[in-house]
Amino acid sequence: MRAIEAGLRFLVSQGVKYIFGVPAGSINALYDCLHELPELTSIVAKHESSSGYMAAAYTRITGIPSVCVGSSGPGATNLVTPAANAWREKLPVIFLTGAIPTTKFGKGGGQELNADPIFSSVTKLSKTVTNPEDLPRVLAEAYNTAISGIPGPVHITIPINMQMTEIGEPEMLTAVQTQPVQPNADEIEAAAAAIKKAGRRGALMLGHGSKEFKDTIRRFAELTGWHVATTPRGKGAFPENHPLALGVYGLASNDSAVDYLRGDNHDLLMIVGSALGESATSSWDERLVNGKQIIHIDHDKRELGKNFDTDYPVHGDIELAVWQLIDRLSAGVQEEQLEEISSAYKEAAAALEAAGPGTEDWNTRSAIRQLNLLAPDNARYYVDIGEFMTYSIKNIVIREKQEFDININFGGMGSGISGALGAQLAEPARPVISITGDGCFFMHGMEVLTAKEYNLPIVFVVINNARLGMVYHGHMMQYRRCLEDFSQQRTSIANVAKALGVRYAQAESLDELRPELATDWFDQSKGPIVIEINVEGNEIPPMGERVKFLQGATY
Repeated sequence: MRAIEAGLRFLVSQGVKYIFGVPAGSINALYDCLHELPELTSIVAKHESSSGYMAAAYTRITGIPSVCVGSSGPGATNLVTPAANAWREKLPVIFLTGAIPTTKFGKGGGQELNADPIFSSVTKLSKTVTNPEDLPRVLAEAYNTAISGIPGPVHITIPINMQMTEIGEPEMLTAVQTQPVQPNADEIEAAAAAIKKAGRRGALMLGHGSKEFKDTIRRFAELTGWHVATTPRGKGAFPENHPLALGVYGLASNDSAVDYLRGDNHDLLMIVGSALGESATSSWDERLVNGKQIIHIDHDKRELGKNFDTDYPVHGDIELAVWQLIDRLSAGVQEEQLEEISSAYKEAAAALEAAGPGTEDWNTRSAIRQLNLLAPDNARYYVDIGEFMTYSIKNIVIREKQEFDININFGGMGSGISGALGAQLAEPARPVISITGDGCFFMHGMEVLTAKEYNLPIVFVVINNARLGMVYHGHMMQYRRCLEDFSQQRTSIANVAKALGVRYAQAESLDELRPELATDWFDQSKGPIVIEINVEGNEIPPMGERVKFLQGATY
């Protein structure tokens, strides 16, 4: 058995199902042995960076580590960006890159590169296999490292001769068994006492780490009667048509969340699963925490007290921690109170369903609001990076069974296009809507062809304003001028889709986003579709906090 096949068999035994990447000479042995491994499906992307975003999205949603591969040299460097994204997202993605034969190291072979130090700052492990007998063990080490403790990406360089060498039947390898971190009992008791003391004068702020436990979070909110805000990445952790929902705080925040969290209606703020970075806190604005006591729950101890002083830190598995708090609070809760909140929720949900787009002007905001009304009740939004992102954060109302994803921390343009493919593979029955822009499309738009090739029924919504909108408006807000080439002559994205043989539609008015059209767009049997939305994009997007941060960059 070749060494690479033995290593991949270990990954298959741990539930790894997909290999994302772009084949090339230095990894051809890896791709060849997939003939013997039908359990592993190859997803060939159009660019290595795209494949990394796909892998990250799949892993984020399923919890199953994925494998992403690239060639030596440029294939490896193209994977550094998605590796950095996975690092910020704390996702166990296994990046494998090829290399020239070890016997030719240092002799100037084609695409030769010492990739390990390049990846080392954005991975938990980065090393080269130099003995073929070690290859299966090294891949097991990489897998175990990726999932252990705080999860994160790893990188292994595998020279082509290490892949191809026959090593016979390798030894049986085992994976570590991860266990949730039990919250500290004293920390739970202290937090519970603070919650009881606060009574109704508390508020919740949910980050991305709380999105896997939505039912638990909702139970806590309805138990306490506390109002709930989310960070931009936490959007979707709580249904935004719920009567306790405040919307988003931070970048592109909702006024209701800002007014409440900076107001005097609560004495205690409980933060769940957020690192409290720039976009989550309006550039670390102290008004979020001034005069409040803070409970902060996170599975990563390094996040507790990092940005704001925390009165009641709780380190451990987030869902376990919240449930333990619920257990200490549930005694004495009136069932009538829960029913009252539940009834109000149903009324609010019904009101949203009955709402229409009104008579708004045609622009990015109104188009996204209309798309929100057309989206299926179980849709997953995968939002890219750009001006449209701020409108999406602020104006999309996430309903109970919907999901919302955005790679806002690392902020790679095009991640919302590529990530949508990984999301669709993770949950084939869930409709996926990628909201992106023309600038992102020009970077990673060829992945709509990948979606066609694998028959992934994704709705790609491309907001085309013929400019790098967020950059343009950011410069105009900060400097009152910008270079002319931040904008360009409008290119028909629909025509690009047509040339690729992908279904397409165009909209230049709200009338062209009618409900009867959407039925066809979300037909899961028809494959992907590109919806080009042409707008002028002259309105200033809700990105003022980001500009303030950049304006303060000199101090």
